[in-house]
Amino acid sequence: MKSVGKNFRFGPNCSFYDHKLISVGNNVFFSDGCVIGATVKVTIGNDVMFGPQVMIRGGDHNFSKVGYKMNKVKEGGVNLPVEIEDDVWVGARCTILKGVQICEGAVIGAGSLVTRRVLPYTVNVGLPSKTIRSRFTANELRLHLSAVQTKYSFEEVASMYDEQGINWRS
Repeated sequence: MKSVGKNFRFGPNCSFYDHKLISVGNNVFFSDGCVIGATVKVTIGNDVMFGPQVMIRGGDHNFSKVGYKMNKVKEGGVNLPVEIEDDVWVGARCTILKGVQICEGAVIGAGSLVTRRVLPYTVNVGLPSKTIRSRFTANELRLHLSAVQTKYSFEEVASMYDEQGINWRS
C-alpha cells in the first residue's frame, strides 16, 4: 500500500489492487470480502469501518471506441480518485464508485451505491444513495464538533445542509 496507519485490520478474502495507490489511516477496519480496485488514488482517513463485501472502484472502461471490443481498449476511461474522510461507517455490500468523496462522520447504509459526494455527519441509503437525514440535531452537532477533532466548523456543515435542503434544525 502507498501508506498504512496504525491498527489497520482486515478480514479474510479482502483484495486491494493496485495497492500502491491506496492510502489508509489509523484504526481502519475492513470486514471480510472487501475489495478496492484502484486505477487512481484511493484515500481512507482515520477511524473508518467497512462492513463485509464493500467494493470501492476508482476506475472505468472506455466503451465508446468504435471498431474495438471493450476489453481491448486500455485507455480513455474516466478514472477519478476516491476519498473517504475520518469517522465513516460503510455498511455491508456497499459499492463506492469513482470520484466519490465521503465526508467525515457519514454513515452509508448496507447495500447502498455511492455515486456522488456524501456530506459530513449524514445518513445515506439507497440505489443510488441519498441523504435521508443528519446524524445529529443542530445542538447535538454543535456539541459533537466541539468534542472531536474535526476539519469542519458548525457553520460549514450548516451551510452544506441548507444548500442541499436537509431538514435538520429541529
